[in-house]
This record gives sequence, structure tokens and C-alpha cells, in this order.
Amino acid sequence: MSGVPVITCPDCAGLAFQVRRCQCTSGGDRLIVEWDAGTDQPYADCQLCRGDGSVAVPCRPCARNGRRRAELVLTVVNLDTGLAASRQLRPGRLAPEPDPGGGWQVPLAPILRELADAAGVHGLREHWRLDGAPPYPALWLPRRWQPDLPAAERHAIEAEVLAGQDYDPWWVLLGRSSENPPPPDPGQRLSRLCALADLLHLDLVVEARRCDGEVAWDVRYEMPGGEVPAQAQLRGDDLRTAVAAATVAEAMYGLDVRGLSAPAYTVRLASDEPTVPVAIDLDLVERRVVADLATGAPGAQAIWRNRRWWHTQLHPGGGVEVLHERATGQVVRRRVTTLLRAGEPPDPTWWGEPVDWRACRDCRPDSRLRRCHCRLGRPTADPDCPRCGGAGMAPSALACHTCRDSRRIYFALTVTVTDLTRATHTLWRPSAGEPATLVATQPGGKPVYQLRDHYRAARLAANLGVRPQDLTHLDDAPGHGVGQDLCDGTVTVDGPDVEPARHYVSSAARGRPGARLIVLAQVPDAPPLVDLIRLALGLDVALAVTVCDYRLNAADPLLVHGERWRVQVVHPDAPIEPAPVLSRSLQAAVADCLEHLDNALLAVVPRDPEQPVPAPGLSVPPVVADPTALLSRLGRHYAGQLVTARFTRGGCQLHLGQRDGPLPLARAATLADAVAALRLA
Repeated sequence: MSGVPVITCPDCAGLAFQVRRCQCTSGGDRLIVEWDAGTDQPYADCQLCRGDGSVAVPCRPCARNGRRRAELVLTVVNLDTGLAASRQLRPGRLAPEPDPGGGWQVPLAPILRELADAAGVHGLREHWRLDGAPPYPALWLPRRWQPDLPAAERHAIEAEVLAGQDYDPWWVLLGRSSENPPPPDPGQRLSRLCALADLLHLDLVVEARRCDGEVAWDVRYEMPGGEVPAQAQLRGDDLRTAVAAATVAEAMYGLDVRGLSAPAYTVRLASDEPTVPVAIDLDLVERRVVADLATGAPGAQAIWRNRRWWHTQLHPGGGVEVLHERATGQVVRRRVTTLLRAGEPPDPTWWGEPVDWRACRDCRPDSRLRRCHCRLGRPTADPDCPRCGGAGMAPSALACHTCRDSRRIYFALTVTVTDLTRATHTLWRPSAGEPATLVATQPGGKPVYQLRDHYRAARLAANLGVRPQDLTHLDDAPGHGVGQDLCDGTVTVDGPDVEPARHYVSSAARGRPGARLIVLAQVPDAPPLVDLIRLALGLDVALAVTVCDYRLNAADPLLVHGERWRVQVVHPDAPIEPAPVLSRSLQAAVADCLEHLDNALLAVVPRDPEQPVPAPGLSVPPVVADPTALLSRLGRHYAGQLVTARFTRGGCQLHLGQRDGPLPLARAATLADAVAALRLA
């Protein structure tokens, strides 16, 4: 026995499953139910409970174990030295203090400060966000816990509280030997957001909206002329909090959805001159928006356009009916009230001429009908198709492949490339007979063309001094790289009557709000790979770095080009995964690893509750040299194959990806020794 305190799961009483009321009972015995229905009657045709009203589901709190680990481990790691300090919180080892509400709590701030001092850390950070200071929470004990209770009863209550943290039993916080930089001033950040809106020719919207009795604040970028989103997003309960949470990526996220209905115009002026930030009085903006709310309006907005603020109230504009299908087979109906601006600001000064478009023929408005798969590459539908029965249209939960649910096929696209200090705007509007070179043929016989340099995003990357693999979509999910086809200007056409350039531009513009493609040309903001290795060794786990060099594919536009990387924090004994490498650069792979570090560390924790949570101590890890050059050399030598280097406290292991599993190549104290043992030419 390891001595880890384990209790029977209170949620399932040790059965590893729970019997719950089926979700169909909330709507009653009806096919179409209201989302806020409160009835307790099962649906007779329920696909989950078959009308019984109860279902057995796996117990998620204990991961179908029936038992839960009553342990919480706090760890602080110094990214500069790799030194880690940990504290195991177990029943009987807690030091509760009275809280202002009359109960008891276990403050964690003193413990974290003590661990930070032991590891030489000044300024802690959350392990999933390297740009923000973490909160210092406390463990709250139930009121039945009292210091005069018998020790066995007190420890039993403490075990329940600690077991409640079993969903995330290892808290890892990062820091460096130097102090964290001070957080940005909200007024300065809002000023920079406004300057970027001027640079990219977008609206910056500050919105306050009444939601369930509270006022929800949001700061986001929008396309001019777009509709007010139906759902409110809460970034804070005041403007300062909302601005502090609104990074550029956060303010941009969802722009493709919000701007589907926005009108499309070309950009009148294309300039790469930096925009000078304008001093913004944040308190004045907030007071004006609050004053508009005080009149009883459901919402108010301040819109930054044409280098000044425009204020407007939001008024009810009717409602839309939203339908959602449940796993029970029922359809949930919800009535959402839409909001309209009381007045629109003047048109943007940068608007040029309208972009021509036609309606999409592969989807139906206000329905889920999409072009059926049987029509792919065929002029007509298959009369025996089981999905559409020959109609050519079938219901689908996915967005339309042709227009991404924008209902528009654009014939021009404005490509904006920016490094957040400069921007270039390029119009892709092909004319009839645009030149294109036949460079390949798909296996099915479809021709592949490459357009001239004007339509290649790689050229735009060079203009801002970055590599093509550093281009990402700024108005999409963070880190979503620009595809190889857009970088190289290649397109596959379906028939001889299709003009390659027009098909290329229409495909690149699908789902792009306002016929705008906004690209970030910037190396990902990620620490060096050595920092991540030092972090893994300090935590006594492993860092697996995989590289695949596709230089042999350079002459074939249909195959992947360049290097691909993957960086993962894994258990030292975890098997080598054959999953494909996704990131187009090492910096992007490191950033992706940090983005998902919390999930990776959770996977390192043993699933068996009797096994303790990792608690690395004050042991200085070995010094590791930067392995980037050697890994790239291995990738070139084994071109087209996955090469994985796994770094642990015991040394470095090299594996080569094979169809029947990973092939061990070498094991040594350092990567340099392992590469030397291979005797590469």
C-alpha cells in the first residue's frame, strides 16, 4: 500500500455508475419541448431510457473507479532552473483557519508562497496561461467541520473535501527567477485595440447588455454592418475587467460567425504605415455606455470606427426560434430575442466598392439541407443514394462546404496580412482568362493549377519578414495555420469549364465575413524548447519531441512540404504515439503544448486512486543543451519518417516511426550522444 488516503466515491456509493433521471423528463412526453420546461414526465419514445425515465450512466467524478483519491498536490516550478517544490495535502495535514462567514477554510496562498520561495520563483503563473497571475484560492470546509470534533471525524470530512478535487489533483504553477512584468493598464490596452481596429479596418465594439438581471460587458472586433449577436458574452462585470480579458486573439475569436451577414466591400486604401494609438479615456467610455443603459434599454454599444467613438442603444428587434436536437430524440425549442442598434454609425471611410457575389446553390436558407455526398464530382445525384434518395440534398449538422453557411459565393477577396504593428491589404479579384499553370493531376483525374505570385500567401509573408509556416488565421481558432494551398496558390478544379483563379478565390473567400481574410504574420509567442525540457525534467515527467521532414515532397504540390513538429508532455513510461505531426513550426508546437499543458499533466496522474499524485521534490534536473539543430538533422536524415526524441531525467531516447510500431534507435545520456551513436553520414 502506498499510504494514499482513498474513500468510497460519494456520488456513486462505490458502484462506478449512477442512476439518474433521464433528460427527456424535463420536457415531458412531447416531441418538441421548450428549453425551460420544468415537467417531470418521461418521453415515451425516448432513445435513451425507452420511456422508463431513468438511465444508468458511468460515474464521472471517480472515472468509473468507485473510489476517489483524497489528495491534492501543489507544485511550483522554476522555468529558469527546473527546480520544483511540492506539498501534499492529505487528511490530517491541513491547517484550517476561520473564514469571515463563520466557517473554516484552508488558505492556499501561504503554501504557494512557501513553495515559490523554495524553488526560487518570483511571480507565479498558471500552468495553462503564461501571461497571467494565478488566483490564490482556498479549500472551503463544510460547516459540520469543527476543530473540537474527534480526529477521525475531522479527517473523514477533510478526505471528502480533498476527494472533491480529484478531477484536477495536481496543481502546477510556473514562474521564473525574476518578477513578472506588471499587467497592462486597461486604458492602454483599449487604446491599442482601437489602433489595431484602425490598422485592420474593423470595428471595435464595447458592449454592455442586461443578462439574467446582471450587466455583461464584452469587447470584440466586428465587421461594419454586421448584426448584433443574439447571445451575450460575459468578459467582466465592468469595462476594466472586460478589457483586461480581451486579448487580440480573444477579441477576434468568432469574427467569422458574427460577420456572416455583414456587407462585403473592398478596402479603399492599402497602407503598411503603423497606426498611432489614440489616447482613450476608459472611464468616460464606460460612463457613457452605462448612461445609455440607465434609460431601460436592454443593451448599449460604443463602436470605434473612423478613429472615434459612436454610441448607440440596443432595442428589441423581434425574436428567432432556435431548434436543437437532443440525444433523446426530442427537439428543444427556444425563443431568442434579437437586438437592433438604435442608430448605425456613418459608413467606414475605408469602404471601397461592393464585392460581387451570388447565392450558394448547395444549401437551403433556414434549413439543414446541404449538398449530398453523392454529388461530389458528379453533375447529378445518385438516384439510389440512401441519404438523399436522388434529391441531391440531405440534412447535415455540418456547415455548408461551399459557403460555410454564409449563403454567399464571393468573386473577390481582400487579404489583410499583419504583424499587429503594420498591415498590408491585397485585393484578389481575378479577371477572365487569368493565367494558371497545370502542375499536377489528382488521382481521380482532376487537374491542379498554380496561380501567379499575386495569389500566393507565401509572398505576403515575405513582405513582413516571416516564414510561410508562421502565417495563421487571426479571425479563427488561435494557432490555426494558413493552408499549404493558400501559401502556394494551388487549386484543384472540378471540370474544364471552371476557371482556376475564380474557383481559387471563391474557395478562399467562403465563410469569410465581408469577403475579408485576415492573416497574422508573426512567430508564435512561445518560450524556447529548452524551457519546456527543463519544465518536464523538473516535474520528473518526459517531453516527447517529434519531427518529420517532408523535403522529398518539394516537387509535388499534392504532398505535404516542409517540417512538421509535435511537442508533448507525457508520462516517462507512456508508449510512443504514431499520431501525425500537426504543427508547421517548432514554435507553434511549443505554443500548442503549453496551451494543452493542463490536460497533459492530468493524464500523467495515475488513474488508480491508490497510486499517489506526482510530487516532485527539490532536485536540480540535468542541464540539457538546445536540441533543435540536432532534431532537424535527424529529420533530414530520416526524411518522410517520424523521429521522436524523448527527454527524461534518465537521458534521451530516440525512436523512428514505423507502420508496425516505433523502432528504437538509440538511448544515451544526452541527445548529442544518442545521435553520435547512430553514426550518421
